[in-house]
Amino acid sequence: MKFRLIISILVLTMIYPETLQACATCFGDPDALATKGMNKAIAAMLGVTGGVLGGFGSLIFVLRKRAINYSDKIQSNQIKEEE
Repeated sequence: MKFRLIISILVLTMIYPETLQACATCFGDPDALATKGMNKAIAAMLGVTGGVLGGFGSLIFVLRKRAINYSDKIQSNQIKEEE
């Protein structure tokens, strides 16, 4: 299956070689206003994505910490009840 996928990608890039050309940001004039605007847009999108992923990661960390604390609390209560 992987072999067929790789072969089909290679054949498609041979048929349509224009898909391998660089985007306007990389290929265009670096001093053009459109290129500067796209660079700022890319930076903004990366910032938003990084912020959301960072928030999600911190949420997982906090929930994990709370679950460990809660588990320890339950175990200590069970030990006290058995004594």
